[in-house]
Amino acid sequence: MSFSRRIVVGVEMPKSRPWKAENLCGPSRMAVLHAFQAAGSSRLPLTLVTVLPASAGSWLKTPEELERVAASDRAEAESVLKELCRKYASEASASSTEIRIMRGSAWEELIRSVGNRPDSMLICGTRDEGTVRRVVFGSTGLKLLRLAPGTVWLVKPREDDNDSTDIIAATDGGSVGADVIVTAVPLAKSLNARLHIVHAVDNGPVTPEALLQAEAVVQQQLANTDYRTLPFGVKVLIKSGSPDQCILDAVKEVNADLVVLGTSSKTGVSGLLPGSTVERLLPELSCSVMAIKPEGFRSMLPADFWTH
Repeated sequence: MSFSRRIVVGVEMPKSRPWKAENLCGPSRMAVLHAFQAAGSSRLPLTLVTVLPASAGSWLKTPEELERVAASDRAEAESVLKELCRKYASEASASSTEIRIMRGSAWEELIRSVGNRPDSMLICGTRDEGTVRRVVFGSTGLKLLRLAPGTVWLVKPREDDNDSTDIIAATDGGSVGADVIVTAVPLAKSLNARLHIVHAVDNGPVTPEALLQAEAVVQQQLANTDYRTLPFGVKVLIKSGSPDQCILDAVKEVNADLVVLGTSSKTGVSGLLPGSTVERLLPELSCSVMAIKPEGFRSMLPADFWTH
């Protein structure tokens, strides 16, 4: 949030025709709502993007028929995005709003829509396929997490009727962890959520002195934010054990809606937290995930990718 200067949200069109905004799947609808909330709270520009298939129809159609189908698809998609802008503009007002309709591979066009800019946040809803694992390891989500130059937020709605929102922000006490906290505090404010900061102590016996030192590190990172303005305050959870297990325990403990994690790799090739913690963690999570890239992160996509 604090490091993002613009927000892009991917919108998947409904499965049935005609396409209508009210028929969006739950993940896409929630992604759009959160995008407007986040953009509105920080007065950031917001772009709604839909990626349509590269081919507009069957090979049995003539070029003229294909062109008509493509034009019809584009018109319906544009109508849906405009309706979403009208609907959610009352929830929160972004500094500016635009829509884009693209064709091609979903992950490629979504990444192109944010550009090679680390200050752009990309928000996407997961598909209705169960846990985050089936989306992230399915291909699109994992590619976005690894290759998008900025923050990526994969949104998954709750499966129960709990109206409250709980966010887990995981910090290792380092610079990336500090970025996680600086991002999570305004996010919790925009979503009217409870914020839980998790820090794992896993380098030997957990003595009272070690716990106090860990608490001091987290409090120092919080001091760089306006966490005191959060309506539900902040709860700090210092846990003993491996980072991934401590995060999973915290997620279950608070029934978290979102986990905010820092990535360690600066090239997007190898693991996402020290020792590939995120790679181990994602299969176990059934909530939304936000990945914060470290300063200096460089996407490994070739230079000509951005010029297509």
